[in-house]
Amino acid sequence: MLEPDQGILGQVFLFDFNHPDLDPINIQIIGIDKAAWIPIGMDIWESGPKDNPKLSLYVVNKQPDSIGIEVFDFSYKNKVPTLTHQRRIHHKNIWSPNDVVLVDENRFYTTNDAYLPQPFNILEVVFRLSSGSVAYYDGHDARIVAKGLKLSNGVNLSPNKKLLYAASSLGQELFIYRVQSDGSLEQAKVIPLATIPDNIDVDKDDGSLWIGCGFATHHFFNQCGKVTGVGQVLNIQLDKELNPTIREVFADDTGMIRLSSVACRYGNAMLIGTVVDKAAYCEGITY
Repeated sequence: MLEPDQGILGQVFLFDFNHPDLDPINIQIIGIDKAAWIPIGMDIWESGPKDNPKLSLYVVNKQPDSIGIEVFDFSYKNKVPTLTHQRRIHHKNIWSPNDVVLVDENRFYTTNDAYLPQPFNILEVVFRLSSGSVAYYDGHDARIVAKGLKLSNGVNLSPNKKLLYAASSLGQELFIYRVQSDGSLEQAKVIPLATIPDNIDVDKDDGSLWIGCGFATHHFFNQCGKVTGVGQVLNIQLDKELNPTIREVFADDTGMIRLSSVACRYGNAMLIGTVVDKAAYCEGITY
């Protein structure tokens, strides 16, 4: 939904949880015009032998003239991280992607956060329209498998890939779907959050959700970087009936971090990212 600043080039960084004192590494990108891409959501797929795996990175490109999903191969030769562009997946049903989650190396789900093109999509924010959707790409074709979300944002799968989670930012809700054998989705539950959810990270050990959230006024959506918002992270654990236990594990209204958009836990540490500000590293997480 954001109107990108065309003067800022998109970048991808590598952060090492084992050495958090080191600066994140700006990954070298080969084979794509950096002026023609604006990376937002991403997911990674690992294949091949464990001692020498192949890593593929799928990145949402929000650049209006190149919109779609960019596929890269990742390498770390001579301790230099590199992303080499392989292909772009463009489809009429992937018109405004925001985030992506992989089913396997060829199939994925992606959220369309709006229906109208920029700059008209701001009307969907002002009037809080339920025009967001989820698309499924089967390796050859894409189709819409869920509708009715108010600014559909982050998306992720449960560890067993039987549940799909999608954030409705303006609806302040978490949608949960049951994944069908043909990739279609059956809505199972909608959880009100009373905050604006963004990206969803799924703990591979216990299946709980870590969601970057925040509060901002509507003019944030077309004045990115010019407002101060509240940073927040929720942890959500679901029982077998999908009843949630929701914990606020981080909150900041001092300006230390603005509008947290993602949270990733590793052991007792957590990295919190934002759309408009620096990231924050936290230790001592006990959930």
